[in-house]
Amino acid sequence: MTARSILLGLTAAVLLSTSASAAGPIGSIHVGPWIGGAYTEDSTGQFIGCRAASVYPNGFAVLVSIRSDGSCSLEFSRQTGVMKPGETMAIDLTFDGQAQFHVFGRAIADNAITVQMPNNSGLISQFRKSKSMTVFSEGKIVGFNLDGTSQLISSLANCVAVVNQRGPSQNTDYTVKESPKVAAAPEPAPARSSSSGAVKPDDGGQLRIEAIELATNFILKGLLQNPRVLTQAETPAWLASLGAAWRSDEASGIVRIVPPAAGMDGLNIAAAVVALDAKECKGKFASARTTELVDSAAVFRAFSSCEDSAGPRLVYYFIVPRKKGGFVLFSVGAILTTEEARGVTKDDRLVGLQKAALVSVNQ
Repeated sequence: MTARSILLGLTAAVLLSTSASAAGPIGSIHVGPWIGGAYTEDSTGQFIGCRAASVYPNGFAVLVSIRSDGSCSLEFSRQTGVMKPGETMAIDLTFDGQAQFHVFGRAIADNAITVQMPNNSGLISQFRKSKSMTVFSEGKIVGFNLDGTSQLISSLANCVAVVNQRGPSQNTDYTVKESPKVAAAPEPAPARSSSSGAVKPDDGGQLRIEAIELATNFILKGLLQNPRVLTQAETPAWLASLGAAWRSDEASGIVRIVPPAAGMDGLNIAAAVVALDAKECKGKFASARTTELVDSAAVFRAFSSCEDSAGPRLVYYFIVPRKKGGFVLFSVGAILTTEEARGVTKDDRLVGLQKAALVSVNQ
């Protein structure tokens, strides 16, 4: 047997051993050393979520899961077990020798521990951007190399979104490719502050990391068809440091962080983006802006439509107040040449996407 076939066999064993009642993998995810797919309840066939595992030479394996409801977890397992299922223990996770998180793990088997990774926490953000991770617990320390974790999280999110939409398929590869060729789709204009022009990027890239997390949550909860978050190389230069871009079969869009600025509110942002859309349109143009209450929270909403030689297209904007101040701008743009694109602009889909934007920011 080759080293690769041995690794595949070990990974499959880990994926199944940590969830005895799960059936899978269905379809595939393969990002560097990470291997996985979709999983269902063995007895009922109900979709559980998507998982991928990596087996390490030190005898440990790391498994990353995104469940069907979008919740994320990190699991550690090894061949021999000494824990009692249900037992909890304190764990210190250190990434790249700097960022440290004090968490609690719960034993789900005698040889496996799970740690929850809330979508809005710094833990999942650090995990997806780091190159190494050290685990310290009960006087023992274990190190792991982290390869391809950003692509892995995007692939798992894509897997959940696709299966929630279409159901699991054995022949589907859910892996988000790093540089796939995709059909052109409308790219919404950048949001600008009405008082100070374009917002300056932050040097540490934290806003982009935050936007990637929000975009991942948004496309996961929005039930879009085959969605993915674009790589930084694919993202327009004006957006790269402040936001993230995504595409699906029926639409495309952005998530952009708009930091606080004097005199700026959601309606100002809405006015700015539709004004920029008007400049780009070479034909018949229309736009509108409103403020709506969704679950007692204010959401600023705008849309623009253009009919010119590029074809009829619509862009919808959802502007949600950000917990750290400022706003988060979500956009959904579609060229209305296919039934799928026309479907995403229907009222019921827009209500769902608006709710997805709000939940992604406030969860």
